[in-house]
Amino acid sequence: MDSAIITWLLAISGVAAICLFVVKGLLDQLPDVFASWHRAMRALRGKDESNR
Repeated sequence: MDSAIITWLLAISGVAAICLFVVKGLLDQLPDVFASWHRAMRALRGKDESNR
């Protein structure tokens, strides 16, 4: 019984670590996604990059 509890705790902590790693990776990419979005919107409106 004790080894089953330990195994479950290790499994849960492993899944939590992987989830945190994925969320951190996604959050690290958000600034670049927003910058690309703004560049695309400026391009669609006809503004070029030199008119900031």
